Amino acid sequence: MLNRLHDRLGLRTTPSIFFISAGLIVLFTAAMGLFPTQVQGFFGTVSNALRYQAGWFFTFSVTAMVIFAIGLALSRYGRLRIGDDDSEPEYSGIAWFGMLFAAGLGAVLMFWGVAEPMNHYANPPMYGTEPFSDQAAVEALNISNFHFGLHMWGIFIVPGLAFGYFTYKRKLPPRVSSAFQPLLGDGIHGPIGKAIDIMAIVATVFGLGVSVGLGAMQINSGMNYVYGIPMAGWIQAAIIAVVTAVGLASVIAGMDKGVKRLSYINIVAAVALLVFILMAGASMSLMRGMVESAGSYLKALPTLAFFNDTFGNGEWSGDWTVFYWAWTVTWAPFVGMFVAKISRGRTVRQFVVGVLGVPSVFVVIWMAIYGLSAFQIDRAEGTERSMTETIVEEGNVEAALFQLLQNFPFFEATAVLALVVITIFFITSIDSGALVMDSMASGYEDQGPRRQRVFWALSVGAVCAAIITTSGEGGLAALQEVIIVIGAPVMLMSLLQAFMLFQAIREDAGTAKPIRTRQWKQVLPVEEYHRRAREGSTAVDDYVMRPEYEVGTEPEHNTHQPRTWHWQREKEGQPVLQMALIGGYSAGKTTVAQAFEDLGATVVDNDEIWAHVLRPGTEAHAEIARMFGDTVMAPNGSVDLAALTDLKSNNETARDRINELVLPLVREESRHRGRRAGPDTVLVQDVRDLVESGQSERFDVVIAVEAPADIRVQRMVQETGMTREEAWDRVDDSSSDDERREIADEVVTNDGDNEYLRAQVRRIWDEYVVPAVPEIVGGKDAARE
Repeated sequence: MLNRLHDRLGLRTTPSIFFISAGLIVLFTAAMGLFPTQVQGFFGTVSNALRYQAGWFFTFSVTAMVIFAIGLALSRYGRLRIGDDDSEPEYSGIAWFGMLFAAGLGAVLMFWGVAEPMNHYANPPMYGTEPFSDQAAVEALNISNFHFGLHMWGIFIVPGLAFGYFTYKRKLPPRVSSAFQPLLGDGIHGPIGKAIDIMAIVATVFGLGVSVGLGAMQINSGMNYVYGIPMAGWIQAAIIAVVTAVGLASVIAGMDKGVKRLSYINIVAAVALLVFILMAGASMSLMRGMVESAGSYLKALPTLAFFNDTFGNGEWSGDWTVFYWAWTVTWAPFVGMFVAKISRGRTVRQFVVGVLGVPSVFVVIWMAIYGLSAFQIDRAEGTERSMTETIVEEGNVEAALFQLLQNFPFFEATAVLALVVITIFFITSIDSGALVMDSMASGYEDQGPRRQRVFWALSVGAVCAAIITTSGEGGLAALQEVIIVIGAPVMLMSLLQAFMLFQAIREDAGTAKPIRTRQWKQVLPVEEYHRRAREGSTAVDDYVMRPEYEVGTEPEHNTHQPRTWHWQREKEGQPVLQMALIGGYSAGKTTVAQAFEDLGATVVDNDEIWAHVLRPGTEAHAEIARMFGDTVMAPNGSVDLAALTDLKSNNETARDRINELVLPLVREESRHRGRRAGPDTVLVQDVRDLVESGQSERFDVVIAVEAPADIRVQRMVQETGMTREEAWDRVDDSSSDDERREIADEVVTNDGDNEYLRAQVRRIWDEYVVPAVPEIVGGKDAARE
């Protein structure tokens, strides 16, 4: 039935989500018109319980989201982009910030920028603070910055990141339910996913409705101040109708033509008004206060982040903080999607800094200028307590901005400008909200039929008008009660989104590998070591007398060698310069080694060392024979190194076991031959397994010998009698040239004649050997002659 109705109306959306959301909105609007007392009584009862009994949940949740966002930005995941890895931002920084500010906070600051600091200045909530004192003024700015700074924007951060990640990284529909894909899987399209989207859409309508209602009350108050128009519900309803109508026009125009242009205009006008108040007032005093309030806010932030007014039974926290957080979180689905849409292509770190940091800095400036100006007027002779009387004693908070402007020059002009700014802020809220709600209901970002966006814009105006016109003089209180009830489940949903987002990031990016460190042996004092040695031969097996680490536990990037006693002893008697030759099969290492030997180096062949440590009669020989049998044994009983190499190439487990057994012996024999060569020699060693063994730090210079694969295959076929297929398999099984290049200091390319090869060797000799061992220059010259 819903599908048929959907098609008849010419819609292009998900019928169940659209019609159920619309039905709930219509039901509420009708109920407010038919049974206003009962509906308001229900919302009032539930709201009181949430405010004063469960207010701690709102306080904890928002602080947790701020900590989560900052931690994510500082982590390695901060480099992830909202979108594909190669995506770029669509909007410039100025346009981006303008749309952020207009959609998320501008209207709120216009309403509360004067009213909130004055309230806390006259009725300070912090324990022991005297009203109207300097301390009360400082704390009032701290609290105002707290309510509209990092924490308010922290509520938008998690939904924004979740929308951005799941919509543009995982390419899921632009819906709140998509953020629960790690938990629900395909269930995001099922009943649970649809219920989540319906709740998000309804909450967004109510959140925007409350905001527009506050704006209508403030616009009505400004008109009262400037033109004497009375404060009345029907006038506010007319204002709502006008704002909604203009919002509809912007909705029809679309994102770039509507929201973007209005945001540009409004941010310029708002800043112009701010600068006017700064310049027309006590400028230097405001500048001092601005800097001081920033530091004071940061100092007070840890306390305010967890403040619940415990000794006041949570009344202040429930009236202020809980209301703000519940109100803001109903905006979170809409602002989150909107912010994600305009932030596509930016990194998580840029997103957090931009969305959390930049607006918070603007809030501190805004609150300092408006709040301090209000304090000065309230303290000045002739206007003393005038702001307090209107805002606090009479409760006329919507008049706060206009009463402030009345104390500055050009009141009529600035008041009209303020009315225009407030109006445009709420227009941009309606049009951007309608665009986002249409996307959430439809599940795609392409613009659907205009009638869908028109409906969502009208629904915001209808909800707002229903609350305002049926609540009489208690309009503000009614708005607050409704929004707190709606905000509680959305706050819980936002917390869950943080867990879902982190899970998705870990699934896609993986976790960092644990850092591999050297594992050091337990050191005992010399005398205690000897005592235990006398008590039993095994009593000291796990101890040493000097600092020593377990060989084989070196870090992945072994760039710094500890100067242990064992390392120093190992270096004693070693050649003055040790060079390692690495390369693939038939790359030409033997030819390069011969060129170095002709220049005066002592060359050690790796195959000779392997044959020596695996000679018959040794434990290593016996263990190799036991493990692998005749497959690696020559007829004369020795180990067939070629067969052993083939086995290592074809079997990773066998390779690891052979390396574990033989490589320590090879390294020890290499050291022995180095000491035997003497300290005045240059030792060049052909090392077969340097990449796998990770022992490149033992050599002063590592030289990789390379040759094209086809040339290497041709050499193996000619020199060893392999078939061409076997030769290609041998090339493929060895370490790659890229892996060898990563640990090499120099690369010798063996794809020309011998003279070209020797020229490369001579260059390396001149660069490394001659400066280190001048005595061998004679050997070099002799070789050249």
